Amino acid sequence: MKKTISMLLLCAVVCGMLAACGGKDTTGADVTTAAGETTAAETAPLDPLEARKLISDDLGEYDFDGYEFRVVVDFGSASGSEKGKAEMLVMDEATGDVIEDAIYERNRDVSERFNCKIVIAKEDGYSNCTSWMQNCVSAGEDAFDLASMHVVQLGGIGAGGYFTNWYDVDNVNFDKPWWSSSNKDVLTVNGVCFIAVGDYALTAMTQTYCIFYNKKLAADFEIGDVYGIVRDGDWTIDRIVEMTKDIYVDVNGDGKKDDGDSYGYVSNTYSNINAYLWSFNNPIFVRDGDDLKFVYKTEKIPAIVEKLCNTFNDHNGIYTNPNFTGPNNSSHHLGRELFRNSQAVFANGLISYSLLHFRELQDEYGIIPYPKWDDAQEEYYTMSDGNHMAMCMPVTIQDFERSGAIIEALCAESYKRVHPAYYDVALKVKAARDEESIEMLDLVVGSCVYDFGYVYDFWKGCSFFLQTLVKDNNTNFESYWASKETAVMAHYDKVIQAFMEYGK
Repeated sequence: MKKTISMLLLCAVVCGMLAACGGKDTTGADVTTAAGETTAAETAPLDPLEARKLISDDLGEYDFDGYEFRVVVDFGSASGSEKGKAEMLVMDEATGDVIEDAIYERNRDVSERFNCKIVIAKEDGYSNCTSWMQNCVSAGEDAFDLASMHVVQLGGIGAGGYFTNWYDVDNVNFDKPWWSSSNKDVLTVNGVCFIAVGDYALTAMTQTYCIFYNKKLAADFEIGDVYGIVRDGDWTIDRIVEMTKDIYVDVNGDGKKDDGDSYGYVSNTYSNINAYLWSFNNPIFVRDGDDLKFVYKTEKIPAIVEKLCNTFNDHNGIYTNPNFTGPNNSSHHLGRELFRNSQAVFANGLISYSLLHFRELQDEYGIIPYPKWDDAQEEYYTMSDGNHMAMCMPVTIQDFERSGAIIEALCAESYKRVHPAYYDVALKVKAARDEESIEMLDLVVGSCVYDFGYVYDFWKGCSFFLQTLVKDNNTNFESYWASKETAVMAHYDKVIQAFMEYGK
């Protein structure tokens, strides 16, 4: 379920190990100079970015005669660029920005290679985009080649007969590193995959959930070695509560907790809370052989609900406010805004915040993963926000070989150009304030998981129950589940049935 950036580092390590063993020609003999010494070219480890570029996409030679490859994308910030989502997919000119130029170069090179052009077929609100796609496909109209948009909204029609099975698309190879392993491990049922995650959809990485912490405030309140706690595997929900529950300063002096004060830990009560479901290793579906198994209703989940309700409602130092009216009057930005104003030691957020919103933050800060449920949990886990882009191809495509070649090349070049620009240059150099944060960033991105139950939730499954229960401070999970179970299971049964009946 994981897709880690550390594969890039592995390439460098392997290359270094091979070089350390001495260069070999095809016979296995040492490659030496006239003086009998191994050449520097044979001993120097390969640069990790260069190692990426050497991975072939195994695509043949094509000339698509100026074909316009048409992409559907929803409005909204990509949370990975000052540009919106459409500009993350189609950039018509270089701007001097490292990420935007990488996008431009990717599209330019793929277009020149195949004699095609990448264009936007439809850009609108995500509900309007899905309605438009449904109408086009139902009418048999060849109107677009790819949808790359809001994953949860896309999941609402993903199994509705509008999109093709990715395994039927020529030239697409899910075994390549620019495709998430979740495509095969999580999002495939009965040999069918309608929604896929690949590197062309950059926001699947940039909208990964993490926790930020203010190093100055942490020192002021004698928090201790946070990175060390994470490394030792001791970063649990109980630990963060213990560290922050009493950190409260009535900054504005009005005698009540509000947005003007400072806290130990700040979070909104929306998707920031939902992310704990995966952080605590309580997924909705898991792979069970060739099938998927519904595992959401565990013995642990009532305790998870009670723990989170207590965490965010019972301590002075831990704050949430569903009525927060920050930028765009959105309560979703509570943690981000208070952290940006140095009003929180810890705050939940997306890794893209470090690039987009914390550049001007004067205090030094760190990036760490969401906490574990307890010490017995072996790994850290997180997830990507539902606004991230995922990809579908319509059944109305006229040439699957052509479309497959273009999207495979776009994903491959994103892996080789755009992801390194964002991850290694923009985040690690411009935003991350120390080497330890870079280490933690690798850990966060590498711990991101995808869940069939979330991708195909469409606000009819159980992916968003946590935020509702915590917002209402309702610890009676059993009663809530009893009122929802029939509808939830009927929804998921209907989705899975679409996979089972595909092609019949």
